[in-house]
Amino acid sequence: MTLGRKLITFAVVANFAVIALCLGLLGWNEAGAGAATRDTARFAVAFFLLGFASPGLRKWVGWWPEASVLLQTFVAAQFVHFGAVALLHTVFAGGGFHLGIPQVVVVLVGFSIVAGVGATATPQPGKRVRAVVHFVLLYLIFLILAADYSQHPDRTLRWMVLPLAVAFVLRHLPRRKTKEISSDAGSAA
Repeated sequence: MTLGRKLITFAVVANFAVIALCLGLLGWNEAGAGAATRDTARFAVAFFLLGFASPGLRKWVGWWPEASVLLQTFVAAQFVHFGAVALLHTVFAGGGFHLGIPQVVVVLVGFSIVAGVGATATPQPGKRVRAVVHFVLLYLIFLILAADYSQHPDRTLRWMVLPLAVAFVLRHLPRRKTKEISSDAGSAA
């Protein structure tokens, strides 16, 4: 099994475990489903941050996975989160299904953006439009997370802006400079 498949499998299984833990600890009810929804999203964000930072990290850490692998892992974990959202608003909804048209549109747009990142994560030479779409969707998710966490009602979650900033800086790290031994040896002679 490839690293990508292992990471994706891990993310899916672990996020289902998050759902089970939340429902087990808080109850098979709306509170447990709400916690599962929040926590599965936060788990998925960790893979987004790692994938977002990957281009810069790969310049410094040779064994670091490709961004596409981590971003597809994020997408898999995020799809489990979307399943938790569906459970919250259907099975565990106190008054039955309670999403209005605006909320359904937000969920569909969010799902489409995440699916688009996953579909375009693997670069294909000569596909410039695909690369631009990937770039736009990736930074759109980044900006949504930054806007959401910077204004989050839970003040402690506003600190999530720091990992976002670190991921942004890491993404844009310059290449590590290598010393040329031959030029040093030549000048010593």
